[in-house]
Amino acid sequence: MPIFSKQASSQTSKLYLQFLKAVSEKRNTVGNDVAMPGYNPADSGSGIVHIGIGNFHRAHQAVYVDEILRRGGGDWRITAVSLRSPDMRDRLQSQNGLYTLCERNGDAGKLRVVGAVAKVLVAPENPAAVIEALAAESTHVVTATVTEKGYCLKPGSRALDLSHPDIEHDILHPGTPKTLHGFVLAACRLRRARGLAGFNLLSCDNLPDNGALLRDCLLTAARLQDSGLARWMEQHIGFCSTMVDCMVPATSESIAEGIQRRAGYRDTACLLSESFRQWVIEDNFVAPSPDWRSVGVSVVADVAPYERMKLRLLNGSHSALAFLGALFGYSYIYEAAADPLLRKFVLALMQREILPTLQPLPDVDLRQYCDTLIARFSNPSVPYTCQQVASDSSQKLPQRILEPALEGIEGGWEIPLLSAVVAAWIACIYRGSFGQQCFPPNDPGARQLVDMLKRQKEQEDFPTRDHVTALLTHAGIVFPRLLKSEKFTDAVHTALERFIAGGRRTLLKEILGRSR
Repeated sequence: MPIFSKQASSQTSKLYLQFLKAVSEKRNTVGNDVAMPGYNPADSGSGIVHIGIGNFHRAHQAVYVDEILRRGGGDWRITAVSLRSPDMRDRLQSQNGLYTLCERNGDAGKLRVVGAVAKVLVAPENPAAVIEALAAESTHVVTATVTEKGYCLKPGSRALDLSHPDIEHDILHPGTPKTLHGFVLAACRLRRARGLAGFNLLSCDNLPDNGALLRDCLLTAARLQDSGLARWMEQHIGFCSTMVDCMVPATSESIAEGIQRRAGYRDTACLLSESFRQWVIEDNFVAPSPDWRSVGVSVVADVAPYERMKLRLLNGSHSALAFLGALFGYSYIYEAAADPLLRKFVLALMQREILPTLQPLPDVDLRQYCDTLIARFSNPSVPYTCQQVASDSSQKLPQRILEPALEGIEGGWEIPLLSAVVAAWIACIYRGSFGQQCFPPNDPGARQLVDMLKRQKEQEDFPTRDHVTALLTHAGIVFPRLLKSEKFTDAVHTALERFIAGGRRTLLKEILGRSR
């Protein structure tokens, strides 16, 4: 079947035809193994709206949808929404939503053209268009990847921050929303007024019980606007938790040039990912859905055990490698994972202190999962930078590191490795803030910590135990019960002293020796 647009008169369509023609001409060329979508994107309507289009969505959820369309078609293409920048829209528009994905697992990788994205809307430019897309009768599934900070939560809490400026705006100005919450509420209000059914709402961000979290935030905001709307949403929206997994680095200029050179054509929206991909969705659907299971998605009654496994083992150890790698002078995660000592530390962190906090899963060998993660982290074909992984860590550490640390303390076992990760996080902020061979912190939520470090570093004997206790308290993300643990605060203090003063390798060896 030819996969050309049915409309060939506009400049956009001409660029689209040129793009497809360039790919088609190279399909059988030696060294060019670009796989075409295998279906005509123009034959499928849009039934999914995704909020927060970025590299991860395009390498994960959009690829699953692409497989569904490849296998059986249907009106399941994606109308994507950018809540901030027009950049992704501008890069995809001339290609009619098509882009090239390079999936690599230590080799040259396989190239494929993904056709699942129908169009991209830019919310600040036309919020009404976004609301209409969400409220359309044809929209049955809404997915979201807005990162942890996009949920506008109170620091160290799972409650919606009603004092957040964007949340205040959305509650007072429901017709011109800025946030995920505001757009969903506006769409639900419109669907309710039109007598339409609801949709399935899938949170795809790295937050525990993310579907229930999003539900609680939305209902909190809805009750401030219209209690009837909140009741309608409880009855008509299928809030689904999910667990997502795929390593997708930022697309550097060298990555883009390499993909385009191999493909043989220009692609302003190409990207790279590993070949591993996993998606677990809670079966809480109230509206039609694609046949997720047919493309390898796990649809289960309870996502929580899978979420905890991924957040703590993968994301937690990823953060650990980012902090330690930066302190040891590495730029990339794969470099840190190749260091025998850091590799040993992270594997011990997973097996000794995180695994005891997880419940067994019938279809997962958790120890084998740990080994697989080390191999994935070590993949130089997926060059995550330590700085990228460490960004916004104040939003990530509670569920990745601090929750298992608290469970460890309350369970009565030692947690020197988890404590050392917390110390490494503070040390990265300290060294990065004062130009000491570490990247500057990209974490607005850690501003209080940076301000306190500026005051403390000039004080005598910094860092003392009291300094560390104050830092942990004012970070605003450490659970009060964890702060009360002298084992935890002492361990963080001891590690932070060494991370700042020197002797980092000796420290990690000592910690590994004590935690056997």
